[in-house]
Amino acid sequence: MASELRVDTLKDAAGNNSIATSFVAGGSAKAWSYVNDTGTSAIIDSFNTTSWTDNGTGNGTVNIASNMGNVTYNISVSTNADNDGRNRTCGVFTGTNGTTSTAGLYRISRWTITTNSLEDGFFYSSTLGDLA
Repeated sequence: MASELRVDTLKDAAGNNSIATSFVAGGSAKAWSYVNDTGTSAIIDSFNTTSWTDNGTGNGTVNIASNMGNVTYNISVSTNADNDGRNRTCGVFTGTNGTTSTAGLYRISRWTITTNSLEDGFFYSSTLGDLA
């Protein structure tokens, strides 16, 4: 039998340092993923992420299990630093129409600044916002 706990505020064990539960729910990541996009692309670990679609070199789509409430959610992405002296970065792929994010997916890209080219590697992403 499922139970329900209803509270407005959380406090530490000493009864101090309170925080509203709405702040905790609103500020928590609604989805995140850790993807290895080298060789055979695969999600290594994730939360509320159903799959990763490899769209080509340095470009992929994160598919969210429970949709976001709208397309104005926040996506944070990062990548690893390889030991070859080249600078890398990554970001949300915007494509030619300005955005390719929907309530259920977003695309991210990884590129090497040194050569100004897309490149496969590791992606780390988190999604903040309201769920549908």
